[in-house]
Amino acid sequence: MSRMLRDRPAGWEQVRAAQIAELARLCGGAVLAQIGCAAVLAALLWGAAPSWQLIGWLAAVAAVAIDIHRLARRARRGTGPAASGAPVRRAVARAILLGALWAIPPAFLSGTGTIEQQLAICLVSAAIIASAAMVAAPVPPAMLGFILIGSAGLTAMMVKTGSWLLAALPVGYAAFLTAGGLLNARAFVRRQWAEIALTEKRAVVSLLLRESGDRDGGWLWQTDAGRCLRSVSPAFAQAAAATPEALEHMPMFRLLAGENWETADHPQELRELLNRMNARERFIEFELPVAILDETRWWRLSGAPREDERGGFAGYHGVGSDITEARRSADKIDRMARFDALTGLANRTAFNEALRKALGRCFREKGQCALMLIDLDRFKAVNDTLGHPVGDKLLRLVAQRLLGLIGPADTCGRLGGDEFALVVANAADIARIDALGEAIIAALSAPFEIDEQIVRVGASVGTAIGPRDGRSAEMLVRNADLALYRAKEDGRGLHQRFEPNLLARAEKRRAIESALRDAMDRRELRLSYQPVVRARDGRISGFEALLRWTHAELGEVAPDEFIPIASEARLLSQIGEWVIRSACAEAARWPDHVRLHVNLAREQMVDPQLPAIILSALAQSGLPPSRLELEVGEKAFREDSAAVSAAADRLRALSVRISLDDFGTCASALGHIRQGRFSTVKIDRSLIVAAADRDPDALGLIRAIVALTGTLGMDTTAEGTETDAEQRVARDLGCTHFQGFLTGAPATPDDARAMIAGTLRRTA
Repeated sequence: MSRMLRDRPAGWEQVRAAQIAELARLCGGAVLAQIGCAAVLAALLWGAAPSWQLIGWLAAVAAVAIDIHRLARRARRGTGPAASGAPVRRAVARAILLGALWAIPPAFLSGTGTIEQQLAICLVSAAIIASAAMVAAPVPPAMLGFILIGSAGLTAMMVKTGSWLLAALPVGYAAFLTAGGLLNARAFVRRQWAEIALTEKRAVVSLLLRESGDRDGGWLWQTDAGRCLRSVSPAFAQAAAATPEALEHMPMFRLLAGENWETADHPQELRELLNRMNARERFIEFELPVAILDETRWWRLSGAPREDERGGFAGYHGVGSDITEARRSADKIDRMARFDALTGLANRTAFNEALRKALGRCFREKGQCALMLIDLDRFKAVNDTLGHPVGDKLLRLVAQRLLGLIGPADTCGRLGGDEFALVVANAADIARIDALGEAIIAALSAPFEIDEQIVRVGASVGTAIGPRDGRSAEMLVRNADLALYRAKEDGRGLHQRFEPNLLARAEKRRAIESALRDAMDRRELRLSYQPVVRARDGRISGFEALLRWTHAELGEVAPDEFIPIASEARLLSQIGEWVIRSACAEAARWPDHVRLHVNLAREQMVDPQLPAIILSALAQSGLPPSRLELEVGEKAFREDSAAVSAAADRLRALSVRISLDDFGTCASALGHIRQGRFSTVKIDRSLIVAAADRDPDALGLIRAIVALTGTLGMDTTAEGTETDAEQRVARDLGCTHFQGFLTGAPATPDDARAMIAGTLRRTA
């Protein structure tokens, strides 16, 4: 039975609702008849049985009959759970209870009455049982329950007579009524199914007619039982680029498939439509490509099977329309949503889908794929100097060069800005992937000609191999990004494949960043001071404030390690302000001739709040501006020359000194020296070491720097002098100051003050 309930057709709920509605319709008069017959029978039996029994029985019959009527009306109005079957089950239960109540008079009250009373019981009970066959027939379980239990009472009454023939009469009577009621119920259900089918057909016809009337360019179509076209309309023939006569009797499949209809190579949509028509199923708004005059058009078809006068299959009829233009517009919108408008490459969404598909194919076929993330070097400088239109053209040319390097199974995408990516579908040969990475760098490092200008950029590439380096798209992207970060960290213009130690480094970076956010609150940061001495007499002219950090778990973290992390985490301005304020407060305790040197990162230099921070620190500490010397690395001018130059001019207006740090690694700041932006030039240690080894290029460059700065009235500091030879050559070449472990290691504030006072011997 449970299997039958599971397999019921889709319209069964409608049939069940109709049963409840029919029961509710017939219940009104039946309830009055039940109560009236019960009242008449109680009056006739008055005196033959205790009055309280008759009154109680009458009240029970009335209550159950009224409850059945209430339940049916409630379900008919839709306020009860008709679709769940609960009203049917409740109606059956109440019908059984009502039948049991009507079995009481013949079974228990007939033995004490007169012959007239016994006849009344027999006639009224038989009439009530017969009425159940008519009223409850829409709900067969309720009808059966009432008839069987009610007739059981009559049978018990007849058994008391001692005549088996009389006892068999109620059984036969009940069987006759049951058979008739079931026939009526079956006819009722058949009518309901017929009405449902008719309603569905009307809905299909209405839909088809509505489509035909609402859509421009729609047409009607019809086939016979062999799926050959019949009664071809002019509109249909026009859509098919043929005449109605040419299409008449043509197999519809041949029209839809075009000239290659006899081959097995057909679109999936056409094969699915053919399967539906073979199964004689109706279909609504089915879209498929159609070959019309060597052009692929898109049609939308709706159709339903039609029957002949004997109910047999007679073919299909339906409506159709040409939706080619709408389809092309939808494809264009889809392409815009999935492809980068500037370069035509896959955007981030489409690229991630391609990556997931490639990774899934690797799992199925036990293969490998590669994700290559590509970041352009110096692209920001192109945008800033040549303008965004040139930058856009450059990105389009980059896309073209990348497409020329990959195979047809690979995917190239632009993830945003100057970030590109490749999915290499077959990465079984790692050497090929390495070669591709080098080819990408070479292709993007070659000059671009844009608007009669030569533009040069470069690229860094990070690669992760799937599923070896990541079993999900997210893991591959993360690990390829770590490899790309390492390539840029190592100097840019490099290809780096992911290695497990990169993940460990990334975890350490995250731990450092997390701990660094609380370092100042926990007073873990401190300043050390390294002396700067005059070359002519060895006296201390100043101290450079050096930031140090000691963490309870990480231990001593080197500045070269945590300062870049602070810059990426946007903590450098906050930490830099603490350094300036703390160092100024300490320097105010030194003699007037001792200057304070403080390093500034590029991010600090271009911070518009920096002048206000410096003025506030000087005012709070009482340190004269002339005793503060701010050091700016030469690299900052190379990366963002215009912004850093403007910031340096703003700082000079505060009367503080500006020092050019690490000079000599490139010539990017030479013009700024000539413009007199600096008070001091600090020669990079690499030049000092080379000069000590008597490198002629280094010797010549230092002589030129000293001559230029001397002419402009600037001091020259030799950085990192750690040996006597290095200090000697720096003095001989004319450097005015030394800084390094030979003249003094970084010291605590107390030791720095003692060093000034001459109570602490300087050590190498």
